[in-house]
Amino acid sequence: MGATNVVEQVEKRASLTSREVMQIPEGVFRKSFNKNPFIFEHNLCGRPAFTLERLERLLELTIPHPELLYWDAGEKRIDQRWNERPGRDFSAQEALRRIRENGAWIILFGASRDREIADLLDASMEQVRELSGYDLFKDTKTRDAYIFITAPHRITTYHMDFQCGFLLQLQGAKELHVFDPADRENVPEAELEKFWTKDTNAAIYKPQYENRAKVIHLVPGVGAHIPVNAPYWLKNGDDISISLSLNFQFKNSALANIYRSNYYLRKFGLEPTPPGLSTFRDRLKGYGMSIPVEAAKMLKKLKGKKAASRI
Repeated sequence: MGATNVVEQVEKRASLTSREVMQIPEGVFRKSFNKNPFIFEHNLCGRPAFTLERLERLLELTIPHPELLYWDAGEKRIDQRWNERPGRDFSAQEALRRIRENGAWIILFGASRDREIADLLDASMEQVRELSGYDLFKDTKTRDAYIFITAPHRITTYHMDFQCGFLLQLQGAKELHVFDPADRENVPEAELEKFWTKDTNAAIYKPQYENRAKVIHLVPGVGAHIPVNAPYWLKNGDDISISLSLNFQFKNSALANIYRSNYYLRKFGLEPTPPGLSTFRDRLKGYGMSIPVEAAKMLKKLKGKKAASRI
């Protein structure tokens, strides 16, 4: 699919109300939510929380929590694996200060530590719940906000996410190439099984299917919905990009356990039935895999307690 024109794709509608973060027609949401990518408008541009000065302070608050921070610097390919990431032989603060020249990519996973961003996350998630028409968040286990600060021309490599996300462009421009999560030529069952079992970098870029991507030009005030298991990559424009990801993760242990079961069945040389084709088999796999998964979690907790007792 060719490049998406924002004027053509975003219908002319009434202005956002004070409670709305994203402008998404209910019909579009109900038809495509967590199935197909779609674009929308949002009202977050110009907010004080997203200036570089404010984000630099948020970065400093995040540094003592390394699990909430990622950065690297240098050129990347679309198909580059995460173990081939560029170097980071300087600090995160230096990466941000010199971002125009060093090709850096910085992720603040704990963006909701900022009170204003936390309030925007709450407002947007309430809007998503209302658009869904049911208590969506009884089926979710996490909700969070991530900030992406990206150097000019930097590529974000091809991957897919556990989270169901809404990517909002705040500054600069970038090109999002997102693929149909149901396309089993591009996203084969074996990749999904590996992704849910052991390797979050399991998605393999296939250039022969690039023409199937939905290409969305993200500019300030425009966002895109990215479903779970929808692979995508991005290329930044000529300026520094600031983007906000508002996302949540479903309580999808049942689906994950089916993929895990299929992963091990395939290792034994079998051709397992994909999820959704047999309710009986799905239930059997989900229940059967839940036992070793819960046992592994319990063992991990016990090891943690033993380690703590030795301190």
